[in-house]
Amino acid sequence: MSSRKRRVRRPKIRMKEAEALVRALKTHQVDGIVGERHIMVCRLKQAEEELENSRNQLRALAARLQFLRENERAEVAREIHDEFGQSLTSLQLGLSWMARNATRKRQALQRKIKALSGLVTIMIRSVKRIAIELRPGALNELGLVKTLQSETREFEGHTGIRCRFETNLWKAGFDGLGSVAIFRIVQAALTNVARHADASGAKVILMKQNHDLIVTVSDNGKGIPKKQVSSHHSLGIIGMRERALALDGKLTLTGSKSKGTTLRVRIPLSRVLIGKSS
Repeated sequence: MSSRKRRVRRPKIRMKEAEALVRALKTHQVDGIVGERHIMVCRLKQAEEELENSRNQLRALAARLQFLRENERAEVAREIHDEFGQSLTSLQLGLSWMARNATRKRQALQRKIKALSGLVTIMIRSVKRIAIELRPGALNELGLVKTLQSETREFEGHTGIRCRFETNLWKAGFDGLGSVAIFRIVQAALTNVARHADASGAKVILMKQNHDLIVTVSDNGKGIPKKQVSSHHSLGIIGMRERALALDGKLTLTGSKSKGTTLRVRIPLSRVLIGKSS
């Protein structure tokens, strides 16, 4: 009886040992899998942090480049206005003197002087326009709101496209860098309307909404294609988006054939507003 009991118990003991070994192996495998997954999660998180840091560095670099670019534009605008503007004005005065002192008998000379005087007048206007596009002096003199109002009027005059301006921030004061960034966004948006929208009307809205500044440029044209909104070839859109990001803002662009195109920028007021609004 005792020998039979021993024969029966041995397989049970071996079975228990086998089961314990299997459990140990499974536990080891699970621990290994969990460990590998933990390592993968840590590496992924580290990669995401590095990517976000890279993006922040690129945005900071873009903001710095924009700042340097605006300073360079201002310097070029001053040089153009002071050097070319003064030279052309002197030339205009000289031609006027020649016209006054030329005898009436020399009609051919009078016609030539008149033609040259007209050409110089066109050049003076072009120099002023280029200087304003490089650095709108009205931003310093009039402020952002009145400059945008003037820009919409000039846009309508140059293109024939009706353009309205609306705001609830007539008495607000804006930061210098913020003013330039917002003006450039609106300027680029209106340029796109003139070139691509095939529109008969446009609207620029500058509004305070809770703690944000909302800038909207819309038109009634053919609408921007979705592919163009996200295309890396759309450098104008990329530039506007980077200007908004530099102010901790967000830019969205939507379009349809029936509703035209709408550009909307949301920027924290704390980044641009320095005065009280009405």
